[in-house]
Amino acid sequence: MTACYIQSMISGITNGQRKMAQKSIRKKKQKWLIPLICLVFMGLAAAVLYGLMSRSSIETAAPVSQKKETPEFNKLAGTWVRPDGGYVIEISKIHPDGRVDAAYFNPRPIYVSRSNVSEEGGIIELFIELQGKGYPGSTYTLKYNPEHDVMVGIYFQAVIQQPFDVIFQRQ
Repeated sequence: MTACYIQSMISGITNGQRKMAQKSIRKKKQKWLIPLICLVFMGLAAAVLYGLMSRSSIETAAPVSQKKETPEFNKLAGTWVRPDGGYVIEISKIHPDGRVDAAYFNPRPIYVSRSNVSEEGGIIELFIELQGKGYPGSTYTLKYNPEHDVMVGIYFQAVIQQPFDVIFQRQ
C-alpha cells in the first residue's frame, strides 16, 4: 500500500473524497496554464500586428531618392584652396549616391572620414568631416557659388568648439 492511501485511510477520507481532493489540486495547478496560453497568443498577435504595420509603413513611405551624379555636382571636382591659410581640398570623384572622394591637406594630408554632396533648392552643398590629429570631428559645410566659382561656408573646429566663416577658390 502506498503512503498516500494509508494516510487517507487513517484520516478517514473516502476514496471519492480523495479523488475530489486530487482533482481540486490539479485544477489549482492548471489555473496558471490558461492565462499563460492567453499571454502567449496575445504576444504572437501583437508581434504579427507590429510586423504588418511595419511592413505597410515601409511600403507606403515615400521612396528615398538617391542623389544622381549630375553635371552640377561634377563642377566641384578639382582642387580648391582656402586663401587664408593654404588649406586644400581635392575632389577626385563624385559618386551617384552623393559620396565624394575627397582629400584634405594642411599642408600634409588629414584623414577625411566622410564627405558627401547634396543639392537643396538649387544650391549644391559639400560636407566634409576630418578625423586627423588636431582635427577629430572637425567639419566643413560649404555651398557652391557658380557665379564666382567658389565654395563658401563654415569650418567647425571641433577641438575648440568654434565655427569659422571660410571660402575656397578653385586652383
